[in-house]
Amino acid sequence: MESLPSQTIFGIPYTVSALGEAGEHLARVAAATQEPRLVAHSDVHVLTRMLHEKEYGEGMKSFHYICPDGMPIVWLLRRRKKAEAHRLYGPDMMETVWDCGRAHGVRHFLLGGSEEAIALLREKFAARFPGVEIAGHYCPPMGQWPEGENEAICRRIAESGANCVWVGLGCPKQERWLFTNLPQLPPAVYFGVGAAFNFHAGLVSQAPLWIRSHGLEWLYRLCCEPRRLFKRYLVHNSRFLWYCLTRRI
Repeated sequence: MESLPSQTIFGIPYTVSALGEAGEHLARVAAATQEPRLVAHSDVHVLTRMLHEKEYGEGMKSFHYICPDGMPIVWLLRRRKKAEAHRLYGPDMMETVWDCGRAHGVRHFLLGGSEEAIALLREKFAARFPGVEIAGHYCPPMGQWPEGENEAICRRIAESGANCVWVGLGCPKQERWLFTNLPQLPPAVYFGVGAAFNFHAGLVSQAPLWIRSHGLEWLYRLCCEPRRLFKRYLVHNSRFLWYCLTRRI
């Protein structure tokens, strides 16, 4: 099966595709894959971590698809010749793959979030996508995980028979978990989708579409969760501007 086209920014290959095309492709890959395949959704925060943190950047090379999750990255891609870039936003990708996956018999596993969020998400998606197969879920403990937790999670996924595994552990924890445990992951397509569980469950409000399309979602989220997100956006947005200016010069 042919892969989706990509275009590099600062040496990092980003998937260049329309959302519907990417969702259908990944649903077909999930139904057929005999190995674990990793999908990252990269906003400015993830991009600057890949450039600034050697261990994280090296680990992210294990990902088979890095999707442009933020509009600033999409705008950079569009500046390149022949790049038909679109935003492949994690929550939107989740909806698209769940919709497309029904025709391919794709089974889904949810890893992360709270029991409340998972219960609400399962109820809403089962109603929205009739016939969808939810193979299982697991909400790991908060804080430090006990010894053997990674192995137990992999066993749960393998026993579920899932083709798509949605990992909502937050960034950068979810990406680190995926590339660190890649050798023991059961065959499936693994998506790092951050806060998508809470968004779809209705526990956290998403920015309005016009804010997202203008690249201002970070500001909306900062206003909603200033104490948690202030340092992240101050550091990583500043680094992103620095990289753009210095690489251009």
